[in-house]
Amino acid sequence: MAVLRSLLPQLGLFLCLALCFSPALSASYNDPCMVFDTISTSDNLGVSITVAGSSGENITYTVLVHVNSSVSAVILKAVNQNKPVGSWVGATQECNDSSVLYRVTPSDSSGFQATWIVPNSEDMTKVNLHVFLATGNGTAAMTSVNLGEQKTPVTVNPTPEISETNQTTAMTTDRTTAKSLAVNALGSPLAGAFHILLVFLISKLLF
Repeated sequence: MAVLRSLLPQLGLFLCLALCFSPALSASYNDPCMVFDTISTSDNLGVSITVAGSSGENITYTVLVHVNSSVSAVILKAVNQNKPVGSWVGATQECNDSSVLYRVTPSDSSGFQATWIVPNSEDMTKVNLHVFLATGNGTAAMTSVNLGEQKTPVTVNPTPEISETNQTTAMTTDRTTAKSLAVNALGSPLAGAFHILLVFLISKLLF
């Protein structure tokens, strides 16, 4: 019994540390890509989709996204009724929600290009392409292209300069896309207060 009591402080410290770090580990596991504090939606992100060719049972599309020096990464997600569509070539990282992340380099400042391979049996009229432009400081701009409402090639207006002082798009959180790109749990004051309270209660019980 005395040995058990001597181990209680170490056990309490371990539980406290586990409670403190569990939100960060959970957020990292849920989405290995990027976590955004703010996502702005816009119809003015430059996106074009063209057919590059076909081979066997697949059709290859070229997705061109106009970027500028403020964009650090491009995240792409194609869905048909919430089911992922096709595969992406050369992505930097695959996300847990079927989206993919491409890092943008200075050489991509005029335009970023990705290759998208889709089975030719896919009904492209029902496909939505979600495009996220990560601009740093936990912010991203997002647009959605419905291929059923467009003719190939699909073209959206060129990208305007994205800046923190000149943001005219409405700030929203899209439940279907922001589920995996949600606000980091550590950034929530309520979550932080809750964990501090748990640590305090456990320390009172064990020490």
